[in-house]
Amino acid sequence: MVEEQPDSREAVAARLRQARDIIGLDQKTFAEKAGILPQTYGPFETGKRDLTLEAAKKIRKAHGLTLEFMYFGNIADLPHRIAAKL
Repeated sequence: MVEEQPDSREAVAARLRQARDIIGLDQKTFAEKAGILPQTYGPFETGKRDLTLEAAKKIRKAHGLTLEFMYFGNIADLPHRIAAKL
């Protein structure tokens, strides 16, 4: 399960990918809806760059992913439509 992975860059990237897939958006659209340039977001999802707090807050606001989920894998406060599919 994605939520059980350790808190690492790769784990954060895997959670972002899986949540985006559940939401049903391609990477570019997901990033743009959050107000993040696709070229900035891409490295977060591929694990080449640590997810910044600023970007995480934008993702939270746009897509409902909690900081606890993105950084630590805690699904308790995620929207049900996402948590049910993880």
